Amino acid sequence: MAKEFRKIGSYLNLKGFIIHQVNKNAGDRKTVLKLAKHAIKINEKEKLFIGKVNNAYYKKSSPIYGIFGNEDPKFKNFLEKYLNDGDFYKFSIDAVNHYKTILEKTVPATGGFLIFAHFYNTDNGNDYLLVLTINNKDGYVVSDDLTIKDIKNLELNKIDVASMINLSKWSNIESEIDKESKTYLSFVRGNKDVSFYFMSFIDCDNKTTSSESTRRLTIALEAFSAQKKFERELKIRKRNEVFQYCEDCINQKKEIQLSTISAILDPENPEEFKIFASTEEFGVSEIISGDKTKMKPLKYVTYKDKKMTIEFDCNLLDENVFFDPQKKELTITNLPEDLVKQIPK
Repeated sequence: MAKEFRKIGSYLNLKGFIIHQVNKNAGDRKTVLKLAKHAIKINEKEKLFIGKVNNAYYKKSSPIYGIFGNEDPKFKNFLEKYLNDGDFYKFSIDAVNHYKTILEKTVPATGGFLIFAHFYNTDNGNDYLLVLTINNKDGYVVSDDLTIKDIKNLELNKIDVASMINLSKWSNIESEIDKESKTYLSFVRGNKDVSFYFMSFIDCDNKTTSSESTRRLTIALEAFSAQKKFERELKIRKRNEVFQYCEDCINQKKEIQLSTISAILDPENPEEFKIFASTEEFGVSEIISGDKTKMKPLKYVTYKDKKMTIEFDCNLLDENVFFDPQKKELTITNLPEDLVKQIPK
């Protein structure tokens, strides 16, 4: 049976939606706000808009994952106040005025529309706050009264930069209900200047440690290999290629790029793994901080000559397989019973 069609945005319970306009020219510090008079009444058009943005969020560009920093906590404080008092309009006014202050310090920055949306995702049971800027150069997405127009032809390149905050995960991490997750905030960047001042506005701190970053990559690789049903030989070869690339980057003190790993895995579909791994489920950032010791599980050791064949997953190192580099000795413990039976006594 064909999968039942779902209308875009049907899984979103949109709780708050508002648009403010920020007028600023590049090279000029003067910034003027045109504030919405109230939050927008939620209709199908608004749900469709946020649904489209949400569906494309991880496909536009691999997000950077992090948490709120400690440089300038104003935005976080405004958000906490809103979650306590429920005044979405006041939160948006406080936030856009803070954004104005940031822009006035950034000469190359330009204006646009600053959009805030609070929604509940019924698919995963999490609350989110989405903050994005949109340039609206052709004037067909946002109306003069700061409401959404017909968006059948919405182009994602009109979205300059965006941040998604998983409010449920943030609360669970802060209260230590969730002790496994490390990050709750993600950020899709545009060009370097835009990303810098927008990250300052949100106060996004990339707190994905090298070990956590590597762990997420290995989990995503395993899941991707299973989904693609890679044959064993192909899986081993691809994982070794990824391992070699990551190890070279670490040795040369270069950034590990998710896009490069994606191209290694499938040169004919170079974006597929990047989109797969950067979803919230796996949370692999665009730039990966590699931990050499944690990279070992990526690698398979294979050796074959006329008398001997050895092959093992490096996940087994220091568990069932032990290597002494000084003595050049490899010790294997807890041998499977079927193997033991084959060895002459």
